Amino acid sequence: MTAVECDRLVETLRAARSRSGLSLAALAAKTPYSKSSWERYLNGKALPPRQAVEELCALAGQRPERALALWELADGAWSGRAAAAEPVAVPVAEPVPVVVDVAGPGRWGRRPVIGFGVLAGVLVLAAVAAALLVTGDDHPRGPAAASVTTAAKGCHGADCTGKDPEAYGCGVDPVPTTLRRRAFPGGTVVKLRHGPDCAAVWARIDLGEVGDRIEVRVPGRRAQQASVDDEFDARGALSTPMAAVTRSELDRVTACLVRGGKRWCFGAPVS
Repeated sequence: MTAVECDRLVETLRAARSRSGLSLAALAAKTPYSKSSWERYLNGKALPPRQAVEELCALAGQRPERALALWELADGAWSGRAAAAEPVAVPVAEPVPVVVDVAGPGRWGRRPVIGFGVLAGVLVLAAVAAALLVTGDDHPRGPAAASVTTAAKGCHGADCTGKDPEAYGCGVDPVPTTLRRRAFPGGTVVKLRHGPDCAAVWARIDLGEVGDRIEVRVPGRRAQQASVDDEFDARGALSTPMAAVTRSELDRVTACLVRGGKRWCFGAPVS
């Protein structure tokens, strides 16, 4: 999958998987999908079934609406419907069978879809998906949220503590600030990140080794940590849950890598 819609879905699934704390083998044991299937879904090599998205969200303890809206958009991009679909005039109030062409990489061809007005349905779906992408929340907002801007996040300050930065929009848009980064053997890089809009910090590891653990520490508060549990984690990026932080505390925040019984810690530059 290469389209923007597919990339957004992959990011959301990875965040949910990280939030669940499950390895690929554990996901395979708890769902009808194999370890190799999950590896393909989470690396963007194949579009997961809708049910797989629902089950991953359930295992992560999060509402599925945002992930499913992204799945609908990714499904359209993956199958070619978004570019190839032709306008169809359908009475809004009357349910009619419509044949939709879903041919594309890895797809089976044509299938019937029953709907109450395809055009109206598409417009509603687009509106819901847009609202979800704007808010970055786990569920759609009501009409009162019409004034929410693209900078709105799903949490702020203490409410972010213990939550995943990607799932709550703090590590996506705007791009978070990297306070400091440190390179380690094997191409591993650990970053200390700050989401100003969310008033929170977290640590992120790129290309870690299986068994690595990263931590983020704010003085006087519980450390947040994440572990590189398998080869999937090692090939990609992994973030700790967030810790709330104030501007005055930034120069006392530290990120740590624990590897092979040794610990390396570093902090943000002193302002």
